[in-house]
Amino acid sequence: MQQGRINWVDHAKGVCIVLIVAMYTTSSYGDLIQHDSWMTPVIAWSSPFLIPAFFVLAALFLNLSLFGSTKHFFDRKILHFAYFYLIWLLIQKAALDASLLVTEPTAFLAGVLRALAEPTDSLVLVYMLVVFHAVTRLIRFLPARKVFIAAALTQIAFATGWIDTGWNVANMFGAWYVFFFAGSVAAPQVFELAERVSGHTKPLWNVLLGWTIANAAFVVLGVSGLPLISLALGFTGTAAVIALGIQLNRIPWLSMIGYAGRHCLIIYLTFVIPMTVLQHGFAANGQATNAGLACLVITLGAVTLPLVFYRLARETPLNVLYRRPRRLRLMNARNNGSASLLPPPPTASSNA
Repeated sequence: MQQGRINWVDHAKGVCIVLIVAMYTTSSYGDLIQHDSWMTPVIAWSSPFLIPAFFVLAALFLNLSLFGSTKHFFDRKILHFAYFYLIWLLIQKAALDASLLVTEPTAFLAGVLRALAEPTDSLVLVYMLVVFHAVTRLIRFLPARKVFIAAALTQIAFATGWIDTGWNVANMFGAWYVFFFAGSVAAPQVFELAERVSGHTKPLWNVLLGWTIANAAFVVLGVSGLPLISLALGFTGTAAVIALGIQLNRIPWLSMIGYAGRHCLIIYLTFVIPMTVLQHGFAANGQATNAGLACLVITLGAVTLPLVFYRLARETPLNVLYRRPRRLRLMNARNNGSASLLPPPPTASSNA
């Protein structure tokens, strides 16, 4: 089942990245045309579990390096994501604020510097991966159960509104770290459970249908963000995304979802530029009356075009957008692992 395990992780990540792109597309296109669509309730339905599932999945293989060499970990988990955040921060700001760069370069630079402390919305997940990896490394020898309880209580405190630091990074840490930490410490149990349920196709679809209805009910009732409920929906939704990944892995013609999942960070870093171009194109053609269809088409384009660009760029000097140059790696880590955004090929040890 080792190969299958990797495949279902890719499919689960694929579900997440498509929904994340759809979330950004639906929100920003609705603001652009001042009109909601049928995609709006779809995104509202996914909001309780989408980001929690992303971070749980991102941490599933963390223990493979968490207790290893400090230099190797710092190079692969801190500098790695920091490099791509900085590169794409400059690219996105140059592409989307080109006029500001020309007319007020000082203000443009100030915006870039500000984004080092307050991450831009379209890159916030990469920024938080840097923070989460750093914190998890620092506390790696603390009792996992106590850390999980503390992180869960922190999430509950932020959900109540009792805590608002005024700094988005701290607020997002409080809201999301429990899911990342859970993914790192519970990975063996996750893989074991996935293997147990993978052969029960029909019951799994029935469970997914029941979860879909229950999750929608909490959203419609307006209680999905309440303390304890939001924590529970985050974990149950993550389990559902994993189950869906297992099911989709069995459908050959949906292999593109797994491909998108394997390239999810490439899509995430790149999608905002084609998304913005497509949005303005649809808005200019008066697509407000078909906003839902427009959002769906834009989402598919914003997922597909980054993959096309990556394939065109990977054998050119533009490959530095997706692979960190060796000269920007720590000396002792250069021969250990890859500096690419892509995960390593599946091996029997990958899911240990």
